[in-house]
Amino acid sequence: MTILFQVISTGIASYICMSIGVMFAWPSSTLQLFSSANTTLNRPMTETEGALLGSLSSISALISIPFVSFFVDTLGRKYCCMLFAVIQTISWVIITVCYKVEAILAASFLFGICRCIPLVVPIYISEICQASIRGAMTSSAIIFQSIGMLVSYLMGGYLSYDVMNYACLSMTVLGVVLISFLKESPIHLMRKGHENEAKRAIAFYRGTSINSNLVEEELKTLRRALNPDLGGATPEEEKLNSDLKENPKLSWWQYLSKYT
Repeated sequence: MTILFQVISTGIASYICMSIGVMFAWPSSTLQLFSSANTTLNRPMTETEGALLGSLSSISALISIPFVSFFVDTLGRKYCCMLFAVIQTISWVIITVCYKVEAILAASFLFGICRCIPLVVPIYISEICQASIRGAMTSSAIIFQSIGMLVSYLMGGYLSYDVMNYACLSMTVLGVVLISFLKESPIHLMRKGHENEAKRAIAFYRGTSINSNLVEEELKTLRRALNPDLGGATPEEEKLNSDLKENPKLSWWQYLSKYT
């Protein structure tokens, strides 16, 4: 039961990465349609506009990615994911209801802002999962993004333009709803001084009572990690700290004598 809650929460957080993969591959299914005489838009896209459709999201990603750390530390891991998921939902709304070339390009630019989600989700997952499954769970973000790209290719081949857009919009809305039920990262809450909320978050992700010994032990570990001066480090932490201590600088002769 302890791991079950963490696996479910990981799946919900990674689901947002899947919707990113869907949107990333979306132009490959629509570019030929947009450029043809039978386009669903108000006019066929020019060659330049077709190139922009595939590149605008990469340009806007360069704007948002440098500020990821600021949003993660200010808003928190959960609400940072929600913010970018909402922006992605807005881009799908524009694509679904607007049929102008300019609107589609604007939605593509807006989507690029959300392409930093695969950077945020692994941080979130690593802070809510216990050490024994942390590595495997963190890798799920990239796996889900790849699955999303595959789903996008399949929908583009079998669904009509409007049906695909509504399906993708529904996926992003579902992602926002699901992640709203999760708790914030305990580490982020502790850094902000919200210890009671951190205890509730640990209890939520471990599937146990807030007053259990497991919660208290993890809370102590977080305190030591965030405040090394408190002492009481475990043998593993002491070994890690000793490895991180700066070694004395050797002269070239001492170096040769030691390693030859």
